Amino acid sequence: MTAFVVADPIVLQHADTTGAPCYAYAVAELRRILGRLGRVVTLETQVARIDGFSLCLVQRAGAPPLRTPPLDGMMPDGYILRVSADGVVLSSATEKGVLNAVYDLAERLGVLFLLPGLDGEWMPEGGVVPRMSAGEWRVNPRFKHRGVFWDPCGSPDYTVEEWLRFFAKLRFNAVSHDIKDLPVARELGIRLEVGGHGLASLLPRDLFAEKPELFRLFQPEDFGGKRNPDSNLCVTNPEAARIVQQHYLERLEATRGAYAVHAWADDLPAGGWCLCSSCRALEPSDQAMLAMRYMGETLARTGLPMRVPVIAYHDTMMPGNQIAPPREGFLLFAPRERCYGHRLDDPSCARNRFYLAALKAWTRTFAGIDDAHTFEYYFDQILFRGLHPFLPAIILGDMQTYAAHGIESHMSLQVGGPAISPEFNMLVFARGQWQADLTPAAFMADLGRAICHAASQPWVTYLTRRAEIYAAAMRMCGHNVDIYLDYRWLPETTDSFGREMAAVYADAATQLAEAAGDLEAALQPAWPERVRRLVRQETGRARFEAVELAVMAKQQQAMNGFGEFMTTRDPAVLEKAVAALEQAVLSLAAARDKALAAGLPPEAWYYGNINGWLTKEFSAKIARYRQWLAQA
Repeated sequence: MTAFVVADPIVLQHADTTGAPCYAYAVAELRRILGRLGRVVTLETQVARIDGFSLCLVQRAGAPPLRTPPLDGMMPDGYILRVSADGVVLSSATEKGVLNAVYDLAERLGVLFLLPGLDGEWMPEGGVVPRMSAGEWRVNPRFKHRGVFWDPCGSPDYTVEEWLRFFAKLRFNAVSHDIKDLPVARELGIRLEVGGHGLASLLPRDLFAEKPELFRLFQPEDFGGKRNPDSNLCVTNPEAARIVQQHYLERLEATRGAYAVHAWADDLPAGGWCLCSSCRALEPSDQAMLAMRYMGETLARTGLPMRVPVIAYHDTMMPGNQIAPPREGFLLFAPRERCYGHRLDDPSCARNRFYLAALKAWTRTFAGIDDAHTFEYYFDQILFRGLHPFLPAIILGDMQTYAAHGIESHMSLQVGGPAISPEFNMLVFARGQWQADLTPAAFMADLGRAICHAASQPWVTYLTRRAEIYAAAMRMCGHNVDIYLDYRWLPETTDSFGREMAAVYADAATQLAEAAGDLEAALQPAWPERVRRLVRQETGRARFEAVELAVMAKQQQAMNGFGEFMTTRDPAVLEKAVAALEQAVLSLAAARDKALAAGLPPEAWYYGNINGWLTKEFSAKIARYRQWLAQA
């Protein structure tokens, strides 16, 4: 079979880039990457821009542009990659599609996009560029929009621009962050969303002294009728609605160019809504929806091409049955308290059965309104208490479920960042968005080869073990779906599932430390320095996570004892539970030391926002239950 060799020199033919910033960036990126592969690239403006955008690689200056394939059946940022003995053609209906094709071609030439920045962009080992067999690949994404709700949470690892450019390399086309990112987002072909929990800020809290009726009544009239300025608002008060609309208009004007302006209700597990005579018949989802309708009305009057996200989250996880969504809105499905040990549609998981039912109900509510989003949590280190659980089977399985239920924009929250080692979940999430038949085994095999082609098996073995360990340790299915919990706040329980998970966490800690040791033992002096450095980083992270899992084991053991004590009042049971939680506090200190030893910077958010939170909570629980022991 004929093949094209990316020889030296090579000619990159392109069209006029005037007025096409993302296309211009695609030209520059292909030239830059080929340069990093050791190729001298000559630019020629030869390609016509008629029905789309194309780039051609040929080996002779002045050669006529190669024939571009028809774009029938291609999604807006899908692309066609055609390789022949004469050269390579990258074609798409859009600028972004050509940029996506550039990064696909780079990967086929042996480039691995592992982390942000140039150091995270690995060129082929030894500078050997693979030959490209002739063929044509028509590549469409599984979801129209793919990307990240990004909150760096003070993470010091990379700059905002480095992250955004990395997201483009992963072929994401949607990011929620800050309106200041708009110029870079446009260059990268990324749709920008802004905002978050902002409903309360649309009704200034300093109005409470003068106009308390604008704020929520947190006790009905027959229970005292007290209002409070703490959360949300009285959504049926017309003056409150007017003020919300006024401030939302200001926000829209300040964020022109963004696709959506998020202004969700307060981030509360439950409550925060109004119980006045006009609001109390509206359940939380209906009160939130009414507020979103005010925003939708405001947006409609402006004529701006923007949208109003309606979030399904915490106590709005199930839709209401009275208030219809605004036509200017879209669904934002945020199943934070789901079980990440099972895919969303796993019938064996009672917790996920509830969340799948919620997705189906919200899909019915938004029937006829496009661009349903996910707000998944695969990269959220707050939810996962600083861990980076590797969940390839869950992520790929969820994609099938979300695609089947009408999700068009598949996005995940990222809080913090992989300061120690790569975020493997993000890599599988990115690739699965384009490859419907991708399996966890195939992903791990490909990643192992990309990391170290000459010795991929130790990596495949390690990644496989990591996935198995976390699939077991991330189960939440046996805990009551009505209580607030996540992987930080493990619950008091008398259920057998609590006893099972205490043992699972302990076993996971042992297994993950062993997996790290086995990967380290496989390290060979002949491996490239970047691979040996990655082994050190990854084993350091795994050992830190192993101690954190050991904390979880003692934490859940204590919670089981506290749950039993509430029923039995047996001081011996309570004494053991308190001792277990005291051991957890000591293990938290050890986890902090392991994180520092692994290279997590001292200013990283983990130390205060996870380790500090947990230490504070554990200490408070110990003090409270010691009071019970003193009375026994």
